[in-house]
Amino acid sequence: MAAAPQPERTPRGQGELLRSRLIDAAEAIVAEQGDPAHATIRAVTRRAGVSPTAFYLHFASREELLTALRARGFEEFRACLAAGVAAAGPEPFDRLHGAGRAYLRFARERPNVYGLIFPRHEPDDRVGLASFEDLKGLVAACAEQAGVADADVETLAVGIWSGIHGYAMLGRAGKNVRWPDDDEFVGLLARAWLGAAR
Repeated sequence: MAAAPQPERTPRGQGELLRSRLIDAAEAIVAEQGDPAHATIRAVTRRAGVSPTAFYLHFASREELLTALRARGFEEFRACLAAGVAAAGPEPFDRLHGAGRAYLRFARERPNVYGLIFPRHEPDDRVGLASFEDLKGLVAACAEQAGVADADVETLAVGIWSGIHGYAMLGRAGKNVRWPDDDEFVGLLARAWLGAAR
């Protein structure tokens, strides 16, 4: 009896490249269509130029691919915020302000990626925890500079994040509302939550 044919092996060193190519394809589809529902296995493999069999060498399911895509989106999001913080200089309140401006810029310039990493129905919050820890660090530095040792950093961070996220989402929908510009809004929000500490 002839042996069953074995699946073709990916050449050494090419596995990560193919995995990245599949994520690239999924990202391009989400960017074009605005909805991860369009990033089906068939659509992703067609865009990447590989067979569905090759997909399963790197991802157990479509959900696993979307988790990887969301993790990449968070990496890009955190890098954008880190650049905003670095450009703001050494003062804690300026750095928090810089992060807020960068947050809103990312949401506006990369709306489909932003929608992917902050979906209406959160599938798994673990990949986003690092960005929240970044925010807590900025808030803690502000409280420390102000000499407020007993500040509830987590609650303050939740309040600031909720305000910025709400502004990013509602700003696209409420066209008849007079919205402050990004810089003004971030300043108002920081003063509202950190005014006493500042």
